[in-house]
Amino acid sequence: MSRNKDGTFAPGNPGGGRPKGSKNKQTENIRQFFIDFVDRNKEELQNDFEILEPKERFKYIFDMAKFFLPTLKAVEFGNILDELTEDDFEKLLNQIKEQYNLN
Repeated sequence: MSRNKDGTFAPGNPGGGRPKGSKNKQTENIRQFFIDFVDRNKEELQNDFEILEPKERFKYIFDMAKFFLPTLKAVEFGNILDELTEDDFEKLLNQIKEQYNLN
C-alpha cells in the first residue's frame, strides 16, 4: 500500500481502506444493539407508544425505522406532518398500522 508523507493513502491506491460495499463493523454493532434493545423492551416501548399523540407516534415509527430499514428515498417528513390535519394524520397512521399489522 502506498501512502503519502502524512500517512494518508496515495491517490489511486488499489488496496486503500475498506472494500466498496463491505459492512462497517461498528455500524453493524450499533444496529444489532438497537435490535436487541427493542426486542428486550417490546412491552414497555408499546406502552410508551400508546400514550403518544398521533403525530408523535408517526415520528416515533419513522425515527425507529431508520435503525432497521434501509433508506429508500430521502424525503422531508417534517413539513408534510405539519401540513396534515389531525383527522388526515389519524387516517394515515391507521393505514400504516393496518398495512403492517401494528395494531
